[in-house]
Amino acid sequence: MKRNLSFYLAMVLLLILTACNNNTPEKSDNSISNHHQIIGVSIWDRISTRSEPKRSSSSTTLLSLGESFLYLDSSAIDSAYNNTKFLKVRLSDSSEVWVYGFASVLNAKPAVLTNDVPLYIRPDLLTITEQSLHVMEIIAVVEEWDDWIKVVNEKSKRKGWIKKDVVTYNKIDLAMALLAKRKLEEQDSEQKIKNLEELLENNPYPNSIFISELKNKLEAERDSLRKNNENRFWEDQNRRRIK
Repeated sequence: MKRNLSFYLAMVLLLILTACNNNTPEKSDNSISNHHQIIGVSIWDRISTRSEPKRSSSSTTLLSLGESFLYLDSSAIDSAYNNTKFLKVRLSDSSEVWVYGFASVLNAKPAVLTNDVPLYIRPDLLTITEQSLHVMEIIAVVEEWDDWIKVVNEKSKRKGWIKKDVVTYNKIDLAMALLAKRKLEEQDSEQKIKNLEELLENNPYPNSIFISELKNKLEAERDSLRKNNENRFWEDQNRRRIK
């Protein structure tokens, strides 16, 4: 009798456990666990995204240098255009697009340099190189080790290790650095000065740490233009004397 009672109790317990397991909701295949999220960073400025993993597909939006996105664990190759790799990502507005693989760095976070710094081959002072990165340069940080960080700069022109105390991850500083970069890309000196003056006068990020740096750059551009004008003046004077 006791044996039968134990058997029935065991069967009831097994049925209860089975029912509990069947009622447990399954995780959606489309969801991405917080523990496995892969954040990427754009290392090109104003590069277009695509509606499909094809260069011939329609452009959906533009990515800015230093902009972050969520990688959706899907990639594809466009064999019709030099085997270009595309990554499927989710942007900050929740839109899902395809981005160029060469213009992206995965498992990274954006930062901007607060000083000029030398580049190292490894996280060791003895591996210093002749290359350097410059203040207000936007980078992607891909690895941290002790007081070092491994970085990639715009368009992957340079990669290496730097000291981690020379960067800021502040979004305001990143935004200001990006605006300044675009203003300083102007080749004409006079227009470049006007761009910087306009940026400082209508500054959307007054709390950025780069305000004083931009003022210094403006003064340097003014001095350079002044010297060039003086040199042109004396060159004209010399030509007139020769005639």
